[in-house]
Formats: sequence, structure tokens, C-alpha cells
Amino acid sequence: MGLLGRLLGRSGGATATDEDLVEKAECPHATLTARWDSVQDMGDESKATGFVCAACMEQFTREQTEEIRASLRRRLDDLT
Repeated sequence: MGLLGRLLGRSGGATATDEDLVEKAECPHATLTARWDSVQDMGDESKATGFVCAACMEQFTREQTEEIRASLRRRLDDLT
């Protein structure tokens, strides 16, 4: 048994993994990239068919993106 296991009071061959010890942080989805179905629509976010988070690669609808951006604005306003 490793030192960490002894410190945590674990018995036998059970050892802690990184996932056991580190709680995964929630992605803030701060960088969302627009996706379009048509080349002619590119550049116009109102015509975007979806958005992708650059950090976690999760995909969002336009409505979800608006909610995420509003939430980020509120969090930034709370800091000032």
C-alpha cells in the first residue's frame, strides 16, 4: 500500500487514482465557436446552426449559447 493509501486510511491493495483525488472542474464554456451549414452564412452568428466550446468540445444550440454568454456576463459583473 502506498503512502497516500495509508494517509487516507485505506486498507489492503486499494490505491487511489488521480480521478479519485481530483474533482473535475466544470468547464465555463468561455470560448464558443460558431458553426454554420452554409458557406454563405459564415460570419453571421444569427445564422449559426450550433456552437462548440474550444476547451471541452461540447456542442450547444444558439439558445444554449445565449444562456451561457448571459451567465458569463453576470459572473463578470459580480466581480466588478
